[in-house]
Amino acid sequence: MAGRTKTITVKDGRIRTTCERCLRKQYVVIPAGLRKKMVRCTCGNSTFYTLNHRTSSREATCGKAYIILQNGRECPVYLSDISIGGIGFTVPAQYSRTIAKARDLRIKYRSISGSMVLRRIHVKSMNKNRAGAMFTDIKMLSF
Repeated sequence: MAGRTKTITVKDGRIRTTCERCLRKQYVVIPAGLRKKMVRCTCGNSTFYTLNHRTSSREATCGKAYIILQNGRECPVYLSDISIGGIGFTVPAQYSRTIAKARDLRIKYRSISGSMVLRRIHVKSMNKNRAGAMFTDIKMLSF
C-alpha cells in the first residue's frame, strides 16, 4: 500500500527519507531531471515524493506586475511566486505568445516593502499561461 505524497528537497543529488511505518532512515540518489519518485522501504511501505531541486526557497505571492518588452510596450501579468533566483507569473491569454517569443525581458512589480522594483529576467519555461523566469541582473533597481 502506498503512503501519501510528500514534497522533499534534493540536496547534493540525494534525498533523506524516513519510513512512516518503521521509522527507518535512508538516503536515495536522485538524477538531475527527475521530478517524482516512489521510494519503497524494506518493511514494504512505499511513499511517493515530489522532488524540489531548488537551492533557495520559493515564496508564494500575489499581485500585479508589468512585463516590459524590448519595444517598450508593457504587458500586465499576475505574480504567483518569487525566490532569490527567479519569479513565476501568470500571463493573460492575449499576451502569452508575445512573452513566449521574447525571452529577455524586464519586469516591474511592487516589493513587500512597497517600493517599485525593476529587474531583468530571462523566461525559462512557459506552460499555457504560466511562466517561470530567472533574474539575470545582479542588483535590484528600486525607484
